[in-house]
Amino acid sequence: MKQIIYERFGPPSVVAQCQEVADPTSPSAWEVMVSIDSFPINPADLAMIRGQYGVLNQPPATIGMEAVGTVVEVGRSVSHLEVGNRVLLLANNNWATLRKVPASLTVKVPDDLDPLQLSMLKVSGMTAHWLTSQIEPIRDGELVVQNAPLSAVGRYVIQLAKARGFRTVNLVRRPEQIAETERLGGDINLLDEDGVDERLRSELNGQAIKLGLDAVAGESTDRIAACLADGGMIVNYGMLSVEPCRLNPMHTIFRNIQLTGFWLSKILNRLSAQERQSHILELVDLLASQKLHSDVDSVFSIDEISNAITRAEQPGRSGKVFISTNPADRTSPSEHIE
Repeated sequence: MKQIIYERFGPPSVVAQCQEVADPTSPSAWEVMVSIDSFPINPADLAMIRGQYGVLNQPPATIGMEAVGTVVEVGRSVSHLEVGNRVLLLANNNWATLRKVPASLTVKVPDDLDPLQLSMLKVSGMTAHWLTSQIEPIRDGELVVQNAPLSAVGRYVIQLAKARGFRTVNLVRRPEQIAETERLGGDINLLDEDGVDERLRSELNGQAIKLGLDAVAGESTDRIAACLADGGMIVNYGMLSVEPCRLNPMHTIFRNIQLTGFWLSKILNRLSAQERQSHILELVDLLASQKLHSDVDSVFSIDEISNAITRAEQPGRSGKVFISTNPADRTSPSEHIE
Protein backbone atom coordinates (compact mmCIF):
# COMPACT_ATOMS: atom_id res chain seq x y z
CA MET A 1 0.00 0.00 0.00
CA LYS A 2 0.96 3.65 -0.30
CA GLN A 3 1.00 6.06 2.60
CA ILE A 4 1.96 9.70 3.13
CA ILE A 5 4.71 9.98 5.73
CA TYR A 6 6.69 12.94 7.04
CA GLU A 7 10.07 12.28 8.65
CA ARG A 8 10.28 15.69 10.34
CA PHE A 9 8.17 18.77 10.92
CA GLY A 10 8.59 21.36 8.20
CA PRO A 11 7.18 22.74 4.94
CA PRO A 12 4.43 20.24 4.03
CA SER A 13 5.17 20.08 0.30
CA VAL A 14 8.79 19.25 1.11
CA VAL A 15 8.57 16.85 4.06
CA ALA A 16 5.41 14.90 3.16
CA GLN A 17 6.36 11.97 0.94
CA CYS A 18 4.43 9.10 -0.63
CA GLN A 19 6.03 5.81 0.45
CA GLU A 20 5.38 2.12 -0.13
CA VAL A 21 4.67 0.38 3.18
CA ALA A 22 3.37 -3.02 4.24
CA ASP A 23 -0.38 -3.60 4.08
CA PRO A 24 -2.20 -3.69 7.44
CA THR A 25 -2.84 -7.09 8.98
CA SER A 26 -6.36 -8.52 8.72
CA PRO A 27 -8.98 -6.72 10.83
CA SER A 28 -9.77 -7.95 14.31
CA ALA A 29 -13.31 -8.78 15.40
CA TRP A 30 -14.58 -5.19 15.56
CA GLU A 31 -12.50 -3.67 12.77
CA VAL A 32 -12.88 -3.21 9.02
CA MET A 33 -10.37 -2.78 6.19
CA VAL A 34 -11.11 0.15 3.91
CA SER A 35 -9.68 0.91 0.48
CA ILE A 36 -9.42 4.70 0.34
CA ASP A 37 -11.29 6.38 -2.52
CA SER A 38 -10.48 10.03 -1.84
CA PHE A 39 -9.47 12.59 0.76
CA PRO A 40 -9.19 16.39 0.86
CA ILE A 41 -6.14 18.38 1.91
CA ASN A 42 -7.18 20.50 4.89
CA PRO A 43 -5.37 23.45 6.54
CA ALA A 44 -5.34 21.50 9.80
CA ASP A 45 -3.50 18.59 8.12
CA LEU A 46 -0.83 20.98 6.88
CA ALA A 47 -0.58 22.66 10.28
CA MET A 48 0.14 19.26 11.83
CA ILE A 49 2.92 18.59 9.34
CA ARG A 50 4.44 21.98 10.20
CA GLY A 51 4.25 21.11 13.91
CA GLN A 52 1.74 23.90 14.59
CA TYR A 53 -1.34 22.14 15.91
CA GLY A 54 -3.00 21.26 19.21
CA VAL A 55 -2.10 17.56 19.03
CA LEU A 56 0.88 16.35 17.00
CA ASN A 57 2.00 12.99 15.66
CA GLN A 58 5.72 12.80 16.36
CA PRO A 59 7.72 12.07 13.19
CA PRO A 60 8.11 9.78 11.46
CA ALA A 61 4.34 9.88 11.20
CA THR A 62 1.38 9.84 8.87
CA ILE A 63 -1.50 12.26 8.69
CA GLY A 64 -5.01 12.83 7.36
CA MET A 65 -8.20 13.89 9.14
CA GLU A 66 -10.66 12.90 6.44
CA ALA A 67 -11.28 10.18 3.88
CA VAL A 68 -13.99 8.16 2.18
CA GLY A 69 -13.42 4.59 1.10
CA THR A 70 -14.85 1.18 0.30
CA VAL A 71 -14.94 -1.72 2.76
CA VAL A 72 -12.82 -4.62 1.48
CA GLU A 73 -12.68 -6.83 4.61
CA VAL A 74 -14.89 -7.08 7.70
CA GLY A 75 -14.11 -8.33 11.20
CA ARG A 76 -16.14 -11.32 12.36
CA SER A 77 -18.17 -9.36 14.95
CA VAL A 78 -19.12 -6.47 12.66
CA SER A 79 -22.72 -6.93 11.53
CA HIS A 80 -23.74 -3.51 10.18
CA LEU A 81 -21.13 -3.34 7.40
CA GLU A 82 -20.23 -5.64 4.54
CA VAL A 83 -17.68 -5.76 1.76
CA GLY A 84 -18.48 -3.17 -0.89
CA ASN A 85 -20.08 -0.62 1.44
CA ARG A 86 -18.85 2.94 1.09
CA VAL A 87 -17.90 4.53 4.40
CA LEU A 88 -16.79 7.88 5.72
CA LEU A 89 -13.86 7.49 8.11
CA LEU A 90 -13.98 9.25 11.48
CA ALA A 91 -10.53 8.05 12.53
CA ASN A 92 -7.42 10.09 11.66
CA ASN A 93 -4.22 9.22 9.75
CA ASN A 94 -6.11 8.55 6.52
CA TRP A 95 -3.59 9.69 3.89
CA ALA A 96 -3.06 6.19 2.51
CA THR A 97 -4.52 3.77 0.01
CA LEU A 98 -5.62 1.24 2.66
CA ARG A 99 -6.81 1.71 6.26
CA LYS A 100 -7.73 -0.67 9.06
CA VAL A 101 -10.06 1.08 11.51
CA PRO A 102 -12.60 0.30 14.24
CA ALA A 103 -16.00 -0.17 12.64
CA SER A 104 -17.40 2.29 15.20
CA LEU A 105 -15.27 5.02 13.59
CA THR A 106 -16.95 4.68 10.22
CA VAL A 107 -20.29 5.89 8.89
CA LYS A 108 -21.95 4.00 6.06
CA VAL A 109 -22.84 6.43 3.26
CA PRO A 110 -24.62 6.03 -0.11
CA ASP A 111 -22.39 4.70 -2.87
CA ASP A 112 -24.15 6.79 -5.52
CA LEU A 113 -22.91 10.12 -4.09
CA ASP A 114 -19.66 11.76 -5.18
CA PRO A 115 -16.84 10.48 -2.93
CA LEU A 116 -15.04 13.83 -3.22
CA GLN A 117 -18.08 15.59 -1.75
CA LEU A 118 -18.59 12.94 0.92
CA SER A 119 -14.98 13.16 2.05
CA MET A 120 -15.50 16.80 3.13
CA LEU A 121 -18.27 16.16 5.63
CA LYS A 122 -16.32 15.11 8.72
CA VAL A 123 -14.24 18.29 9.17
CA SER A 124 -15.62 21.18 7.14
CA GLY A 125 -19.21 19.94 7.07
CA MET A 126 -19.39 19.03 10.75
CA THR A 127 -17.66 22.26 11.78
CA ALA A 128 -20.17 24.42 9.91
CA HIS A 129 -23.05 22.28 11.19
CA TRP A 130 -21.95 22.42 14.82
CA LEU A 131 -21.11 26.13 14.83
CA THR A 132 -24.55 27.08 13.54
CA SER A 133 -26.77 24.56 15.33
CA GLN A 134 -25.21 23.41 18.59
CA ILE A 135 -23.20 26.23 20.22
CA GLU A 136 -25.64 29.13 19.80
CA PRO A 137 -28.47 27.83 17.64
CA ILE A 138 -29.50 30.29 14.93
CA ARG A 139 -33.22 30.52 14.31
CA ASP A 140 -35.16 31.22 11.17
CA GLY A 141 -34.47 34.72 9.88
CA GLU A 142 -31.62 35.43 12.30
CA LEU A 143 -28.15 36.56 11.20
CA VAL A 144 -24.66 35.19 11.73
CA VAL A 145 -21.52 37.14 10.80
CA GLN A 146 -18.43 35.28 9.58
CA ASN A 147 -15.03 35.97 8.08
CA ALA A 148 -13.37 33.67 5.51
CA PRO A 149 -16.72 32.95 3.81
CA LEU A 150 -14.94 31.44 0.80
CA SER A 151 -13.17 28.82 2.91
CA ALA A 152 -14.64 25.32 2.91
CA VAL A 153 -16.36 25.90 6.26
CA GLY A 154 -17.52 29.38 5.24
CA ARG A 155 -19.12 28.06 2.05
CA TYR A 156 -20.93 25.37 4.03
CA VAL A 157 -22.21 28.00 6.50
CA ILE A 158 -23.76 29.95 3.62
CA GLN A 159 -25.35 26.79 2.21
CA LEU A 160 -26.66 25.69 5.62
CA ALA A 161 -28.19 29.15 6.03
CA LYS A 162 -30.13 28.67 2.81
CA ALA A 163 -31.24 25.18 3.87
CA ARG A 164 -32.23 26.13 7.44
CA GLY A 165 -33.58 29.64 7.02
CA PHE A 166 -31.01 31.88 8.71
CA ARG A 167 -29.01 34.63 6.98
CA THR A 168 -25.29 35.38 6.68
CA VAL A 169 -23.12 38.48 6.88
CA ASN A 170 -19.84 37.66 5.12
CA LEU A 171 -16.61 39.62 5.59
CA VAL A 172 -14.13 39.12 2.74
CA ARG A 173 -10.50 40.21 2.40
CA ARG A 174 -10.55 41.51 -1.18
CA PRO A 175 -13.16 43.44 -3.21
CA GLU A 176 -13.19 40.85 -6.00
CA GLN A 177 -14.36 38.20 -3.50
CA ILE A 178 -17.69 39.94 -2.96
CA ALA A 179 -19.10 38.74 -6.30
CA GLU A 180 -18.16 35.12 -5.53
CA THR A 181 -19.76 35.34 -2.09
CA GLU A 182 -22.92 36.75 -3.65
CA ARG A 183 -22.92 33.88 -6.16
CA LEU A 184 -22.84 31.40 -3.27
CA GLY A 185 -25.90 33.03 -1.74
CA GLY A 186 -24.39 35.22 0.97
CA ASP A 187 -26.99 37.75 2.11
CA ILE A 188 -24.79 40.72 3.12
CA ASN A 189 -21.22 40.78 1.81
CA LEU A 190 -18.71 43.40 2.92
CA LEU A 191 -14.96 44.01 3.04
CA ASP A 192 -13.30 42.93 6.29
CA GLU A 193 -11.81 46.32 7.14
CA ASP A 194 -12.02 49.05 9.76
CA GLY A 195 -15.47 50.63 9.84
CA VAL A 196 -17.26 47.55 8.52
CA ASP A 197 -19.59 47.60 11.54
CA GLU A 198 -20.88 51.06 10.59
CA ARG A 199 -21.57 50.00 7.01
CA LEU A 200 -23.29 46.87 8.29
CA ARG A 201 -25.63 48.80 10.59
CA SER A 202 -26.93 50.76 7.64
CA GLU A 203 -28.14 47.48 6.10
CA LEU A 204 -29.55 45.79 9.20
CA ASN A 205 -32.53 48.05 9.98
CA GLY A 206 -31.94 47.48 13.67
CA GLN A 207 -31.66 43.69 13.51
CA ALA A 208 -29.19 42.34 16.06
CA ILE A 209 -26.50 39.73 15.43
CA LYS A 210 -25.64 37.49 18.36
CA LEU A 211 -23.12 35.06 16.81
CA GLY A 212 -19.84 35.62 14.98
CA LEU A 213 -17.68 32.88 13.43
CA ASP A 214 -13.96 33.62 13.29
CA ALA A 215 -11.63 31.53 11.12
CA VAL A 216 -8.96 34.22 10.79
CA ALA A 217 -8.06 35.61 14.26
CA GLY A 218 -5.84 38.72 14.44
CA GLU A 219 -7.57 42.08 13.97
CA SER A 220 -10.50 40.40 12.23
CA THR A 221 -11.70 39.07 15.59
CA ASP A 222 -12.19 42.61 16.86
CA ARG A 223 -14.02 43.66 13.69
CA ILE A 224 -16.46 40.78 14.16
CA ALA A 225 -16.99 41.89 17.77
CA ALA A 226 -17.91 45.38 16.57
CA CYS A 227 -20.62 43.85 14.37
CA LEU A 228 -22.30 41.98 17.23
CA ALA A 229 -25.07 43.07 19.56
CA ASP A 230 -24.24 43.46 23.24
CA GLY A 231 -23.90 40.03 24.84
CA GLY A 232 -22.96 38.41 21.54
CA MET A 233 -20.52 35.54 21.15
CA ILE A 234 -17.52 35.05 18.85
CA VAL A 235 -16.48 31.46 18.18
CA ASN A 236 -12.88 31.25 17.00
CA TYR A 237 -12.27 28.03 15.06
CA GLY A 238 -9.28 28.91 12.88
CA MET A 239 -6.06 30.91 12.69
CA LEU A 240 -5.67 31.77 9.02
CA SER A 241 -3.87 35.02 9.89
CA VAL A 242 -1.38 33.08 12.07
CA GLU A 243 -1.88 35.84 14.66
CA PRO A 244 -3.46 35.84 18.13
CA CYS A 245 -7.09 36.89 18.40
CA ARG A 246 -7.23 40.62 19.12
CA LEU A 247 -10.23 41.89 21.06
CA ASN A 248 -10.69 45.40 22.46
CA PRO A 249 -11.55 45.28 26.20
CA MET A 250 -14.25 47.85 25.48
CA HIS A 251 -16.17 45.01 23.81
CA THR A 252 -15.66 42.46 26.57
CA ILE A 253 -16.08 44.75 29.60
CA PHE A 254 -18.80 47.15 28.58
CA ARG A 255 -20.65 45.15 25.93
CA ASN A 256 -20.23 41.66 27.41
CA ILE A 257 -18.94 40.22 24.13
CA GLN A 258 -17.67 36.68 24.71
CA LEU A 259 -14.86 34.93 22.84
CA THR A 260 -14.67 31.15 22.91
CA GLY A 261 -12.74 28.55 20.96
CA PHE A 262 -13.92 25.54 18.98
CA TRP A 263 -11.98 22.38 18.19
CA LEU A 264 -13.96 19.72 16.34
CA SER A 265 -11.79 16.84 17.55
CA LYS A 266 -12.93 17.37 21.14
CA ILE A 267 -16.56 17.39 20.05
CA LEU A 268 -16.22 14.16 18.06
CA ASN A 269 -14.38 12.43 20.91
CA ARG A 270 -17.14 13.10 23.41
CA LEU A 271 -19.98 11.98 21.14
CA SER A 272 -21.18 8.39 21.05
CA ALA A 273 -20.91 6.43 17.82
CA GLN A 274 -24.67 6.80 17.36
CA GLU A 275 -24.52 10.58 17.87
CA ARG A 276 -21.63 10.98 15.43
CA GLN A 277 -23.49 8.97 12.83
CA SER A 278 -26.69 10.98 13.32
CA HIS A 279 -24.94 14.31 12.72
CA ILE A 280 -22.99 13.04 9.71
CA LEU A 281 -26.07 11.49 8.10
CA GLU A 282 -27.94 14.79 8.49
CA LEU A 283 -25.23 16.34 6.31
CA VAL A 284 -25.33 13.40 3.89
CA ASP A 285 -29.06 14.02 3.40
CA LEU A 286 -28.35 17.68 2.58
CA LEU A 287 -25.66 16.59 0.14
CA ALA A 288 -28.02 14.11 -1.51
CA SER A 289 -30.67 16.82 -1.92
CA GLN A 290 -28.05 19.13 -3.48
CA LYS A 291 -28.28 21.64 -0.64
CA LEU A 292 -24.61 21.13 0.22
CA HIS A 293 -21.76 21.19 -2.25
CA SER A 294 -18.03 21.91 -2.12
CA ASP A 295 -16.26 23.37 -5.14
CA VAL A 296 -13.42 21.19 -6.43
CA ASP A 297 -10.26 23.04 -7.43
CA SER A 298 -8.14 20.07 -8.49
CA VAL A 299 -7.69 16.33 -7.97
CA PHE A 300 -4.34 14.53 -7.81
CA SER A 301 -3.11 10.97 -7.32
CA ILE A 302 -1.48 10.05 -4.03
CA ASP A 303 1.90 9.87 -5.80
CA GLU A 304 1.51 13.58 -6.61
CA ILE A 305 1.19 14.61 -2.97
CA SER A 306 3.88 17.30 -3.18
CA ASN A 307 2.16 19.01 -6.12
CA ALA A 308 -1.21 18.63 -4.43
CA ILE A 309 0.02 20.32 -1.24
CA THR A 310 1.69 23.08 -3.26
CA ARG A 311 -1.63 23.74 -4.95
CA ALA A 312 -3.53 23.61 -1.64
CA GLU A 313 -1.22 26.29 -0.22
CA GLN A 314 -1.66 28.65 -3.16
CA PRO A 315 -3.96 31.65 -2.51
CA GLY A 316 -6.86 32.45 -4.77
CA ARG A 317 -8.13 28.92 -5.33
CA SER A 318 -11.83 28.49 -6.05
CA GLY A 319 -12.26 25.19 -4.23
CA LYS A 320 -10.70 22.27 -2.40
CA VAL A 321 -7.72 20.15 -3.45
CA PHE A 322 -8.26 16.38 -3.29
CA ILE A 323 -6.37 13.12 -3.61
CA SER A 324 -8.28 10.36 -5.43
CA THR A 325 -7.49 6.77 -6.31
CA ASN A 326 -9.88 6.99 -9.29
CA PRO A 327 -8.01 8.17 -12.42
CA ALA A 328 -11.26 9.52 -13.87
CA ASP A 329 -11.48 12.10 -11.07
CA ARG A 330 -8.05 13.59 -11.59
CA THR A 331 -7.03 16.82 -13.22
CA SER A 332 -3.60 17.35 -14.68
CA PRO A 333 -1.09 18.85 -12.22
CA SER A 334 0.27 20.97 -15.06
CA GLU A 335 -3.05 22.83 -15.09
CA HIS A 336 -2.43 24.12 -11.60
CA ILE A 337 1.29 24.18 -10.72
CA GLU A 338 3.15 27.19 -12.07
